[in-house]
Order: sequence, then C-alpha cells, then structure tokens
Amino acid sequence: MEFYPTLLTLHIIFAGGWLFSAIIDRPFKSYIAANNDNKSKEKLIGLYLVLTNKLGMAGAVGILLTGIIMVILNPGYGFFEFTSNHWLVSKQILTLVILLIIFVFIIPASKDLRKSIKDNNGDPEANLKKIYKFNTIINILVGINFLFAITHRFFG
Repeated sequence: MEFYPTLLTLHIIFAGGWLFSAIIDRPFKSYIAANNDNKSKEKLIGLYLVLTNKLGMAGAVGILLTGIIMVILNPGYGFFEFTSNHWLVSKQILTLVILLIIFVFIIPASKDLRKSIKDNNGDPEANLKKIYKFNTIINILVGINFLFAITHRFFG
C-alpha cells in the first residue's frame, strides 16, 4: 500500500489529461469549422486528432491501468462489486463504454479521416462529423465519470 498515494496521483494526472482533451474539443471544432483554407483546415484537423484522440486515449489507458492496480491494492474496492461502492461500479461501467467507443468507432474513423485527407479522396467531412459525434459522447461520459469521482465522498 505504500505505492497507493503515487498511483492515486498518477490516476488524477491521467484524469486531468482526459478532462483537458474534453475541454479543448469544442474550441477546436469551432476553429476547424471557421477555417476555409483547405491546407490550414487539414493541419487543424491533424492537430485536433493528435490532441483529442491521442491525449484522450493516453488518459483512458492511464486511468484504466492505475484504476485496476488501485482496486487490486485496496481491499475495500472490487471489480464490478454491486453490493458496495456503487460510484466505483458506475465508473467502471462508464470506462468500459468509453473504451469500447474509442476502439470500435473513433480509431477506425480517425484512420479513415487521415487516409481520405492524405489521398485526397473520399469524404473527409463525413468522417470528421462521425468523430465529432463520438467525441461529444465520450466527453459527456468523461464528465459524468469525473462527477462520480469527486462526489462519491458526499453520498455514503
């Protein structure tokens, strides 16, 4: 248990990265929509993908790994234990849903978007709209997950 405070600190840092990714999502969407120059728009889209997807995925993986280790180390917690710590079970389920959305929808759509921009074929706007939609869903779930984390002490 001597590493627990370090794990908790890392968990919070990864959560901060995930939240930062959620916060910068909307401004980037606005910048991309307002830009009419194709080359600048392509660069903004590339930066958007790097910042939101990679930062979001790094945060998700970091939270997942530190969360698993913390649950293993803390005897008061458990995996999908519905008898106590309902906040933790809710967070675990939301995290699984978020990871499912990332790996099933966002990663393939991001690859398709990058390919359509690189090859100048296909419809990059359709892929971009798909990514926007799923990132918005993830950001809402991340917000709910964050609220569970910071309010669980107030709700027994």
